[in-house]
Amino acid sequence: MHVRDVMTTDVVTVGPGASYGEIADRLLAHDISGLPVIDDDGTLVGMVTEADLVSREAYGPDRRRPLGLILDYLRDRDPAWVRKASGRVAGELMTRVVDTASPDDELRVTAQRMLETEHKRLPVVATDGRLVGIVSRRDVLASVYGRPPGMPG
Repeated sequence: MHVRDVMTTDVVTVGPGASYGEIADRLLAHDISGLPVIDDDGTLVGMVTEADLVSREAYGPDRRRPLGLILDYLRDRDPAWVRKASGRVAGELMTRVVDTASPDDELRVTAQRMLETEHKRLPVVATDGRLVGIVSRRDVLASVYGRPPGMPG
């Protein structure tokens, strides 16, 4: 079985200029935890997740003092969260280097990679970088039990 056999092709996305509120609205309205960020040509440029949005609450500019930032660096805490806390649009909030899958990848190998990297989802891209789908842990699970995601068992 391959990724193309189980991936979702009707992917909810945002552009790099999508506001914090627009991103939150889409995540909540579609009951998902991450969105691919695509440019006008449909090319994947990043991913924005609930964690990226929550960073604003955790590390918002009014909540961190310079000494606190220095302590974060000294304690090997990821400074990306601090940078994202001041982000206002998807292009500032998103993760730019994104693990992806190909439609031709073996599903078993992709599932292993998702577990090893702790990713809940992987964007599926064509050889030209265009987004063609997304594969989630739920898609993998549904393929095992032979029913679409969200169907009662």
